[in-house]
Amino acid sequence: MDERLECLKRLRTSSPFHKPGLMMAIICEIQAGHITSPRVDLDDRLLARYHDIYETLKGERSNASPWLPLWHLSSDKGPSGPLWTPDYSPEIAPLARQLGQPKSLNQLFERFSSARLDAELFESLQAPGTAETACQLIAHHHLALEPDALGRLQKYLRVALASGAYERQPDRMLGSVEEASQQQYARSAAFRALVLEAYDYRCAATRVRYITPDYRYLVEAAHLIPFSVSQDDRPVNGLALTPNLHWAMDNHLIAPGPDKRWHVSPVIDALVPDNRWLCELDNAPLSMPRDEQRHPSPEALAWRLAQLQR
Repeated sequence: MDERLECLKRLRTSSPFHKPGLMMAIICEIQAGHITSPRVDLDDRLLARYHDIYETLKGERSNASPWLPLWHLSSDKGPSGPLWTPDYSPEIAPLARQLGQPKSLNQLFERFSSARLDAELFESLQAPGTAETACQLIAHHHLALEPDALGRLQKYLRVALASGAYERQPDRMLGSVEEASQQQYARSAAFRALVLEAYDYRCAATRVRYITPDYRYLVEAAHLIPFSVSQDDRPVNGLALTPNLHWAMDNHLIAPGPDKRWHVSPVIDALVPDNRWLCELDNAPLSMPRDEQRHPSPEALAWRLAQLQR
């Protein structure tokens, strides 16, 4: 075993779920290519990952309290120095330790919104095999789980780490899937993560963005050309949509077109008041990701428009 992982055995924690869950979340995000340096942004994606792991362990997510491990992890040692060093704002830095434990995520963000993971530990966690070993070490050393809970965690980690490999190489997500069901789950998870992140968790039709306090997203990842037809899980074959608009698109009532505008089926009666929410979408612009490489492909948009009910 990589000696740099020994520090993970020494996490000081009064709760077996907080620091171990945060460290596993960080490891998963490193493997997904979302965390690319020792500097770790405390963004929506990392926080959602932490809540997912907490829910896997505890069966609920409302008591996850991410500010606790994000604050207290700085008391632990890494292989080359502090395990976790918050990037305090200049005015807070001299007073940070005197302020005491934050009582909410907002209070924590008033002090820092990024931190630095021990550089040697970060380097070791680049390798997929080492990352998997690190997660197993944390699980078995800190989490005295019932067999069912341990089984859930093991399944979650297998899919999460395999999904990370797809996220780093999204072109692998095109073509016939002949892998085991676990790999299919991993591809699906990678598709969802890449699409929602590309659209900043905002609906491509209405631009509505809502993330619950326990980090659930309102929007869903919708295939433009269904996977059963295209075998294509690349993010360019997807949009982020609210559930009602995802349903409407899948039922060919609305469609985005190559003109990057929304089109509404003529079978919808605009005179019926209950149809207004769909009719108002006609000719509205398609919201696009900032990253041009994540823009929906013209071929996928053309296919979707061709399916619109006439």
